[in-house]
Amino acid sequence: MSSLFKTTEGWYVEYKCEVSSASSVAKSISAFANTYGGWLFYGIEEKSKSESVAGTFVGIQRKDLDAALQRIRQAAAISVMPSPHFESQVVWGPSKRIGLAADHAVICISIAQSSHTPHVHRDGRIYRRVADSSEPKPENDRFILDQLWKRSQEVRKAYKRWLRRDPEFSDKESETPYLRLLLTPELWPERDPSLDVDIDEVRSIMGDQKGVVLSLPFDSVHRAAAGFVARQTKNNDPGSLTLTWLLRTNLVSDIYIPLRWYEFETPELLELQLSTYEQSGRFCEILAARGHREARIIDLNILYNLILGIVEIQSRLMTRANHESTYYAKARLLNVWRMCPFLDVEPVVDIFEAHGVPMCLTSTVVTPEGTDPETFQSVPFQKSVQSEEARIHLQAMRILLPVARIFGFGDWVLDSVTSEKRSFYQELQDAGIRALEHQKNWSGEAN
Repeated sequence: MSSLFKTTEGWYVEYKCEVSSASSVAKSISAFANTYGGWLFYGIEEKSKSESVAGTFVGIQRKDLDAALQRIRQAAAISVMPSPHFESQVVWGPSKRIGLAADHAVICISIAQSSHTPHVHRDGRIYRRVADSSEPKPENDRFILDQLWKRSQEVRKAYKRWLRRDPEFSDKESETPYLRLLLTPELWPERDPSLDVDIDEVRSIMGDQKGVVLSLPFDSVHRAAAGFVARQTKNNDPGSLTLTWLLRTNLVSDIYIPLRWYEFETPELLELQLSTYEQSGRFCEILAARGHREARIIDLNILYNLILGIVEIQSRLMTRANHESTYYAKARLLNVWRMCPFLDVEPVVDIFEAHGVPMCLTSTVVTPEGTDPETFQSVPFQKSVQSEEARIHLQAMRILLPVARIFGFGDWVLDSVTSEKRSFYQELQDAGIRALEHQKNWSGEAN
């Protein structure tokens, strides 16, 4: 930190003796986020008004530090809209080199240049840094304000393009329902993580067969233009779009999940096709009783187990990139026009019996709805959850819930989570096990 004795306040640096009002803190943080990013230091007094380099490292006393950090966090969260991203670090004394006394600390705040601009102060003003100024300045230049809006809009347009970039299907695949899962470690590119690993390590992570809850090994992993491609080709046609994970080095992912489906022509034939499942007979009776003569049935039984495996791999990737934090998900269901769901779980079939079997009315469904970054489903890391197994289940349920709502069993999932009925995890996993057994036993040709 001794280099600050020669570093002048301006575009990228600001010195403050103490953490003052929330309004002042919010003004400084929002100004850096709106401009080029930078460093905000609390506990440093500038040398003089004519020479605005670091002069004295007065520090903040230990007894006042927690309150100061809390004031900074609250100021950014409450006094700026939208709240900008920043990271804080505390440097403790004693340090003879910078003259920082024992039991005193300097708070270092790193603010990234934001793509989610403009960040508006609660006083209604938009602040920016100015090169030769030690204080943020309110911005009133229309061109600059337009550029701040444009910065945010470009990110939103990129999300829209990403969401609509569906895979190209063969004629046969165009009838197969797919779940396209989009994952991103950050909604706004302020601090994109980097997966700096070689191909062998990626193969080890993606091919690990010793999962905490459930393993989902990818047996074919190769480099791609923007990162890596992992596929499950074992026991599948390698020329088809099997379970596939497109992984970029910034941990942004596209995952394509093919789902089995069946034509409902007669209850007897469908029950035969679903014979391994416990609720197959009852499900077919419900379809017949409700007057279904023809239907396309999408088999969702394997889905939860697949999501569990994806969450485990995502956790390993996030850990390897030193980015153990919340990530975000969105699901895009493809080729699901007029499809009815089947889930081999008794409470779900109870819902179908009481209220009818749901049906998708469009070929493509996005959940949660919308294309903006804010519409993605958050998947919290939840450090407070000590059990890694429990954390994986909770994250998997966050991803499953929007999909479950589309197919008519979201209320059951949500009620089970909020009432802490732990057995429902097992019900979904058991249905997935029966799905695997069904695939092994069924020798006929499913569409």
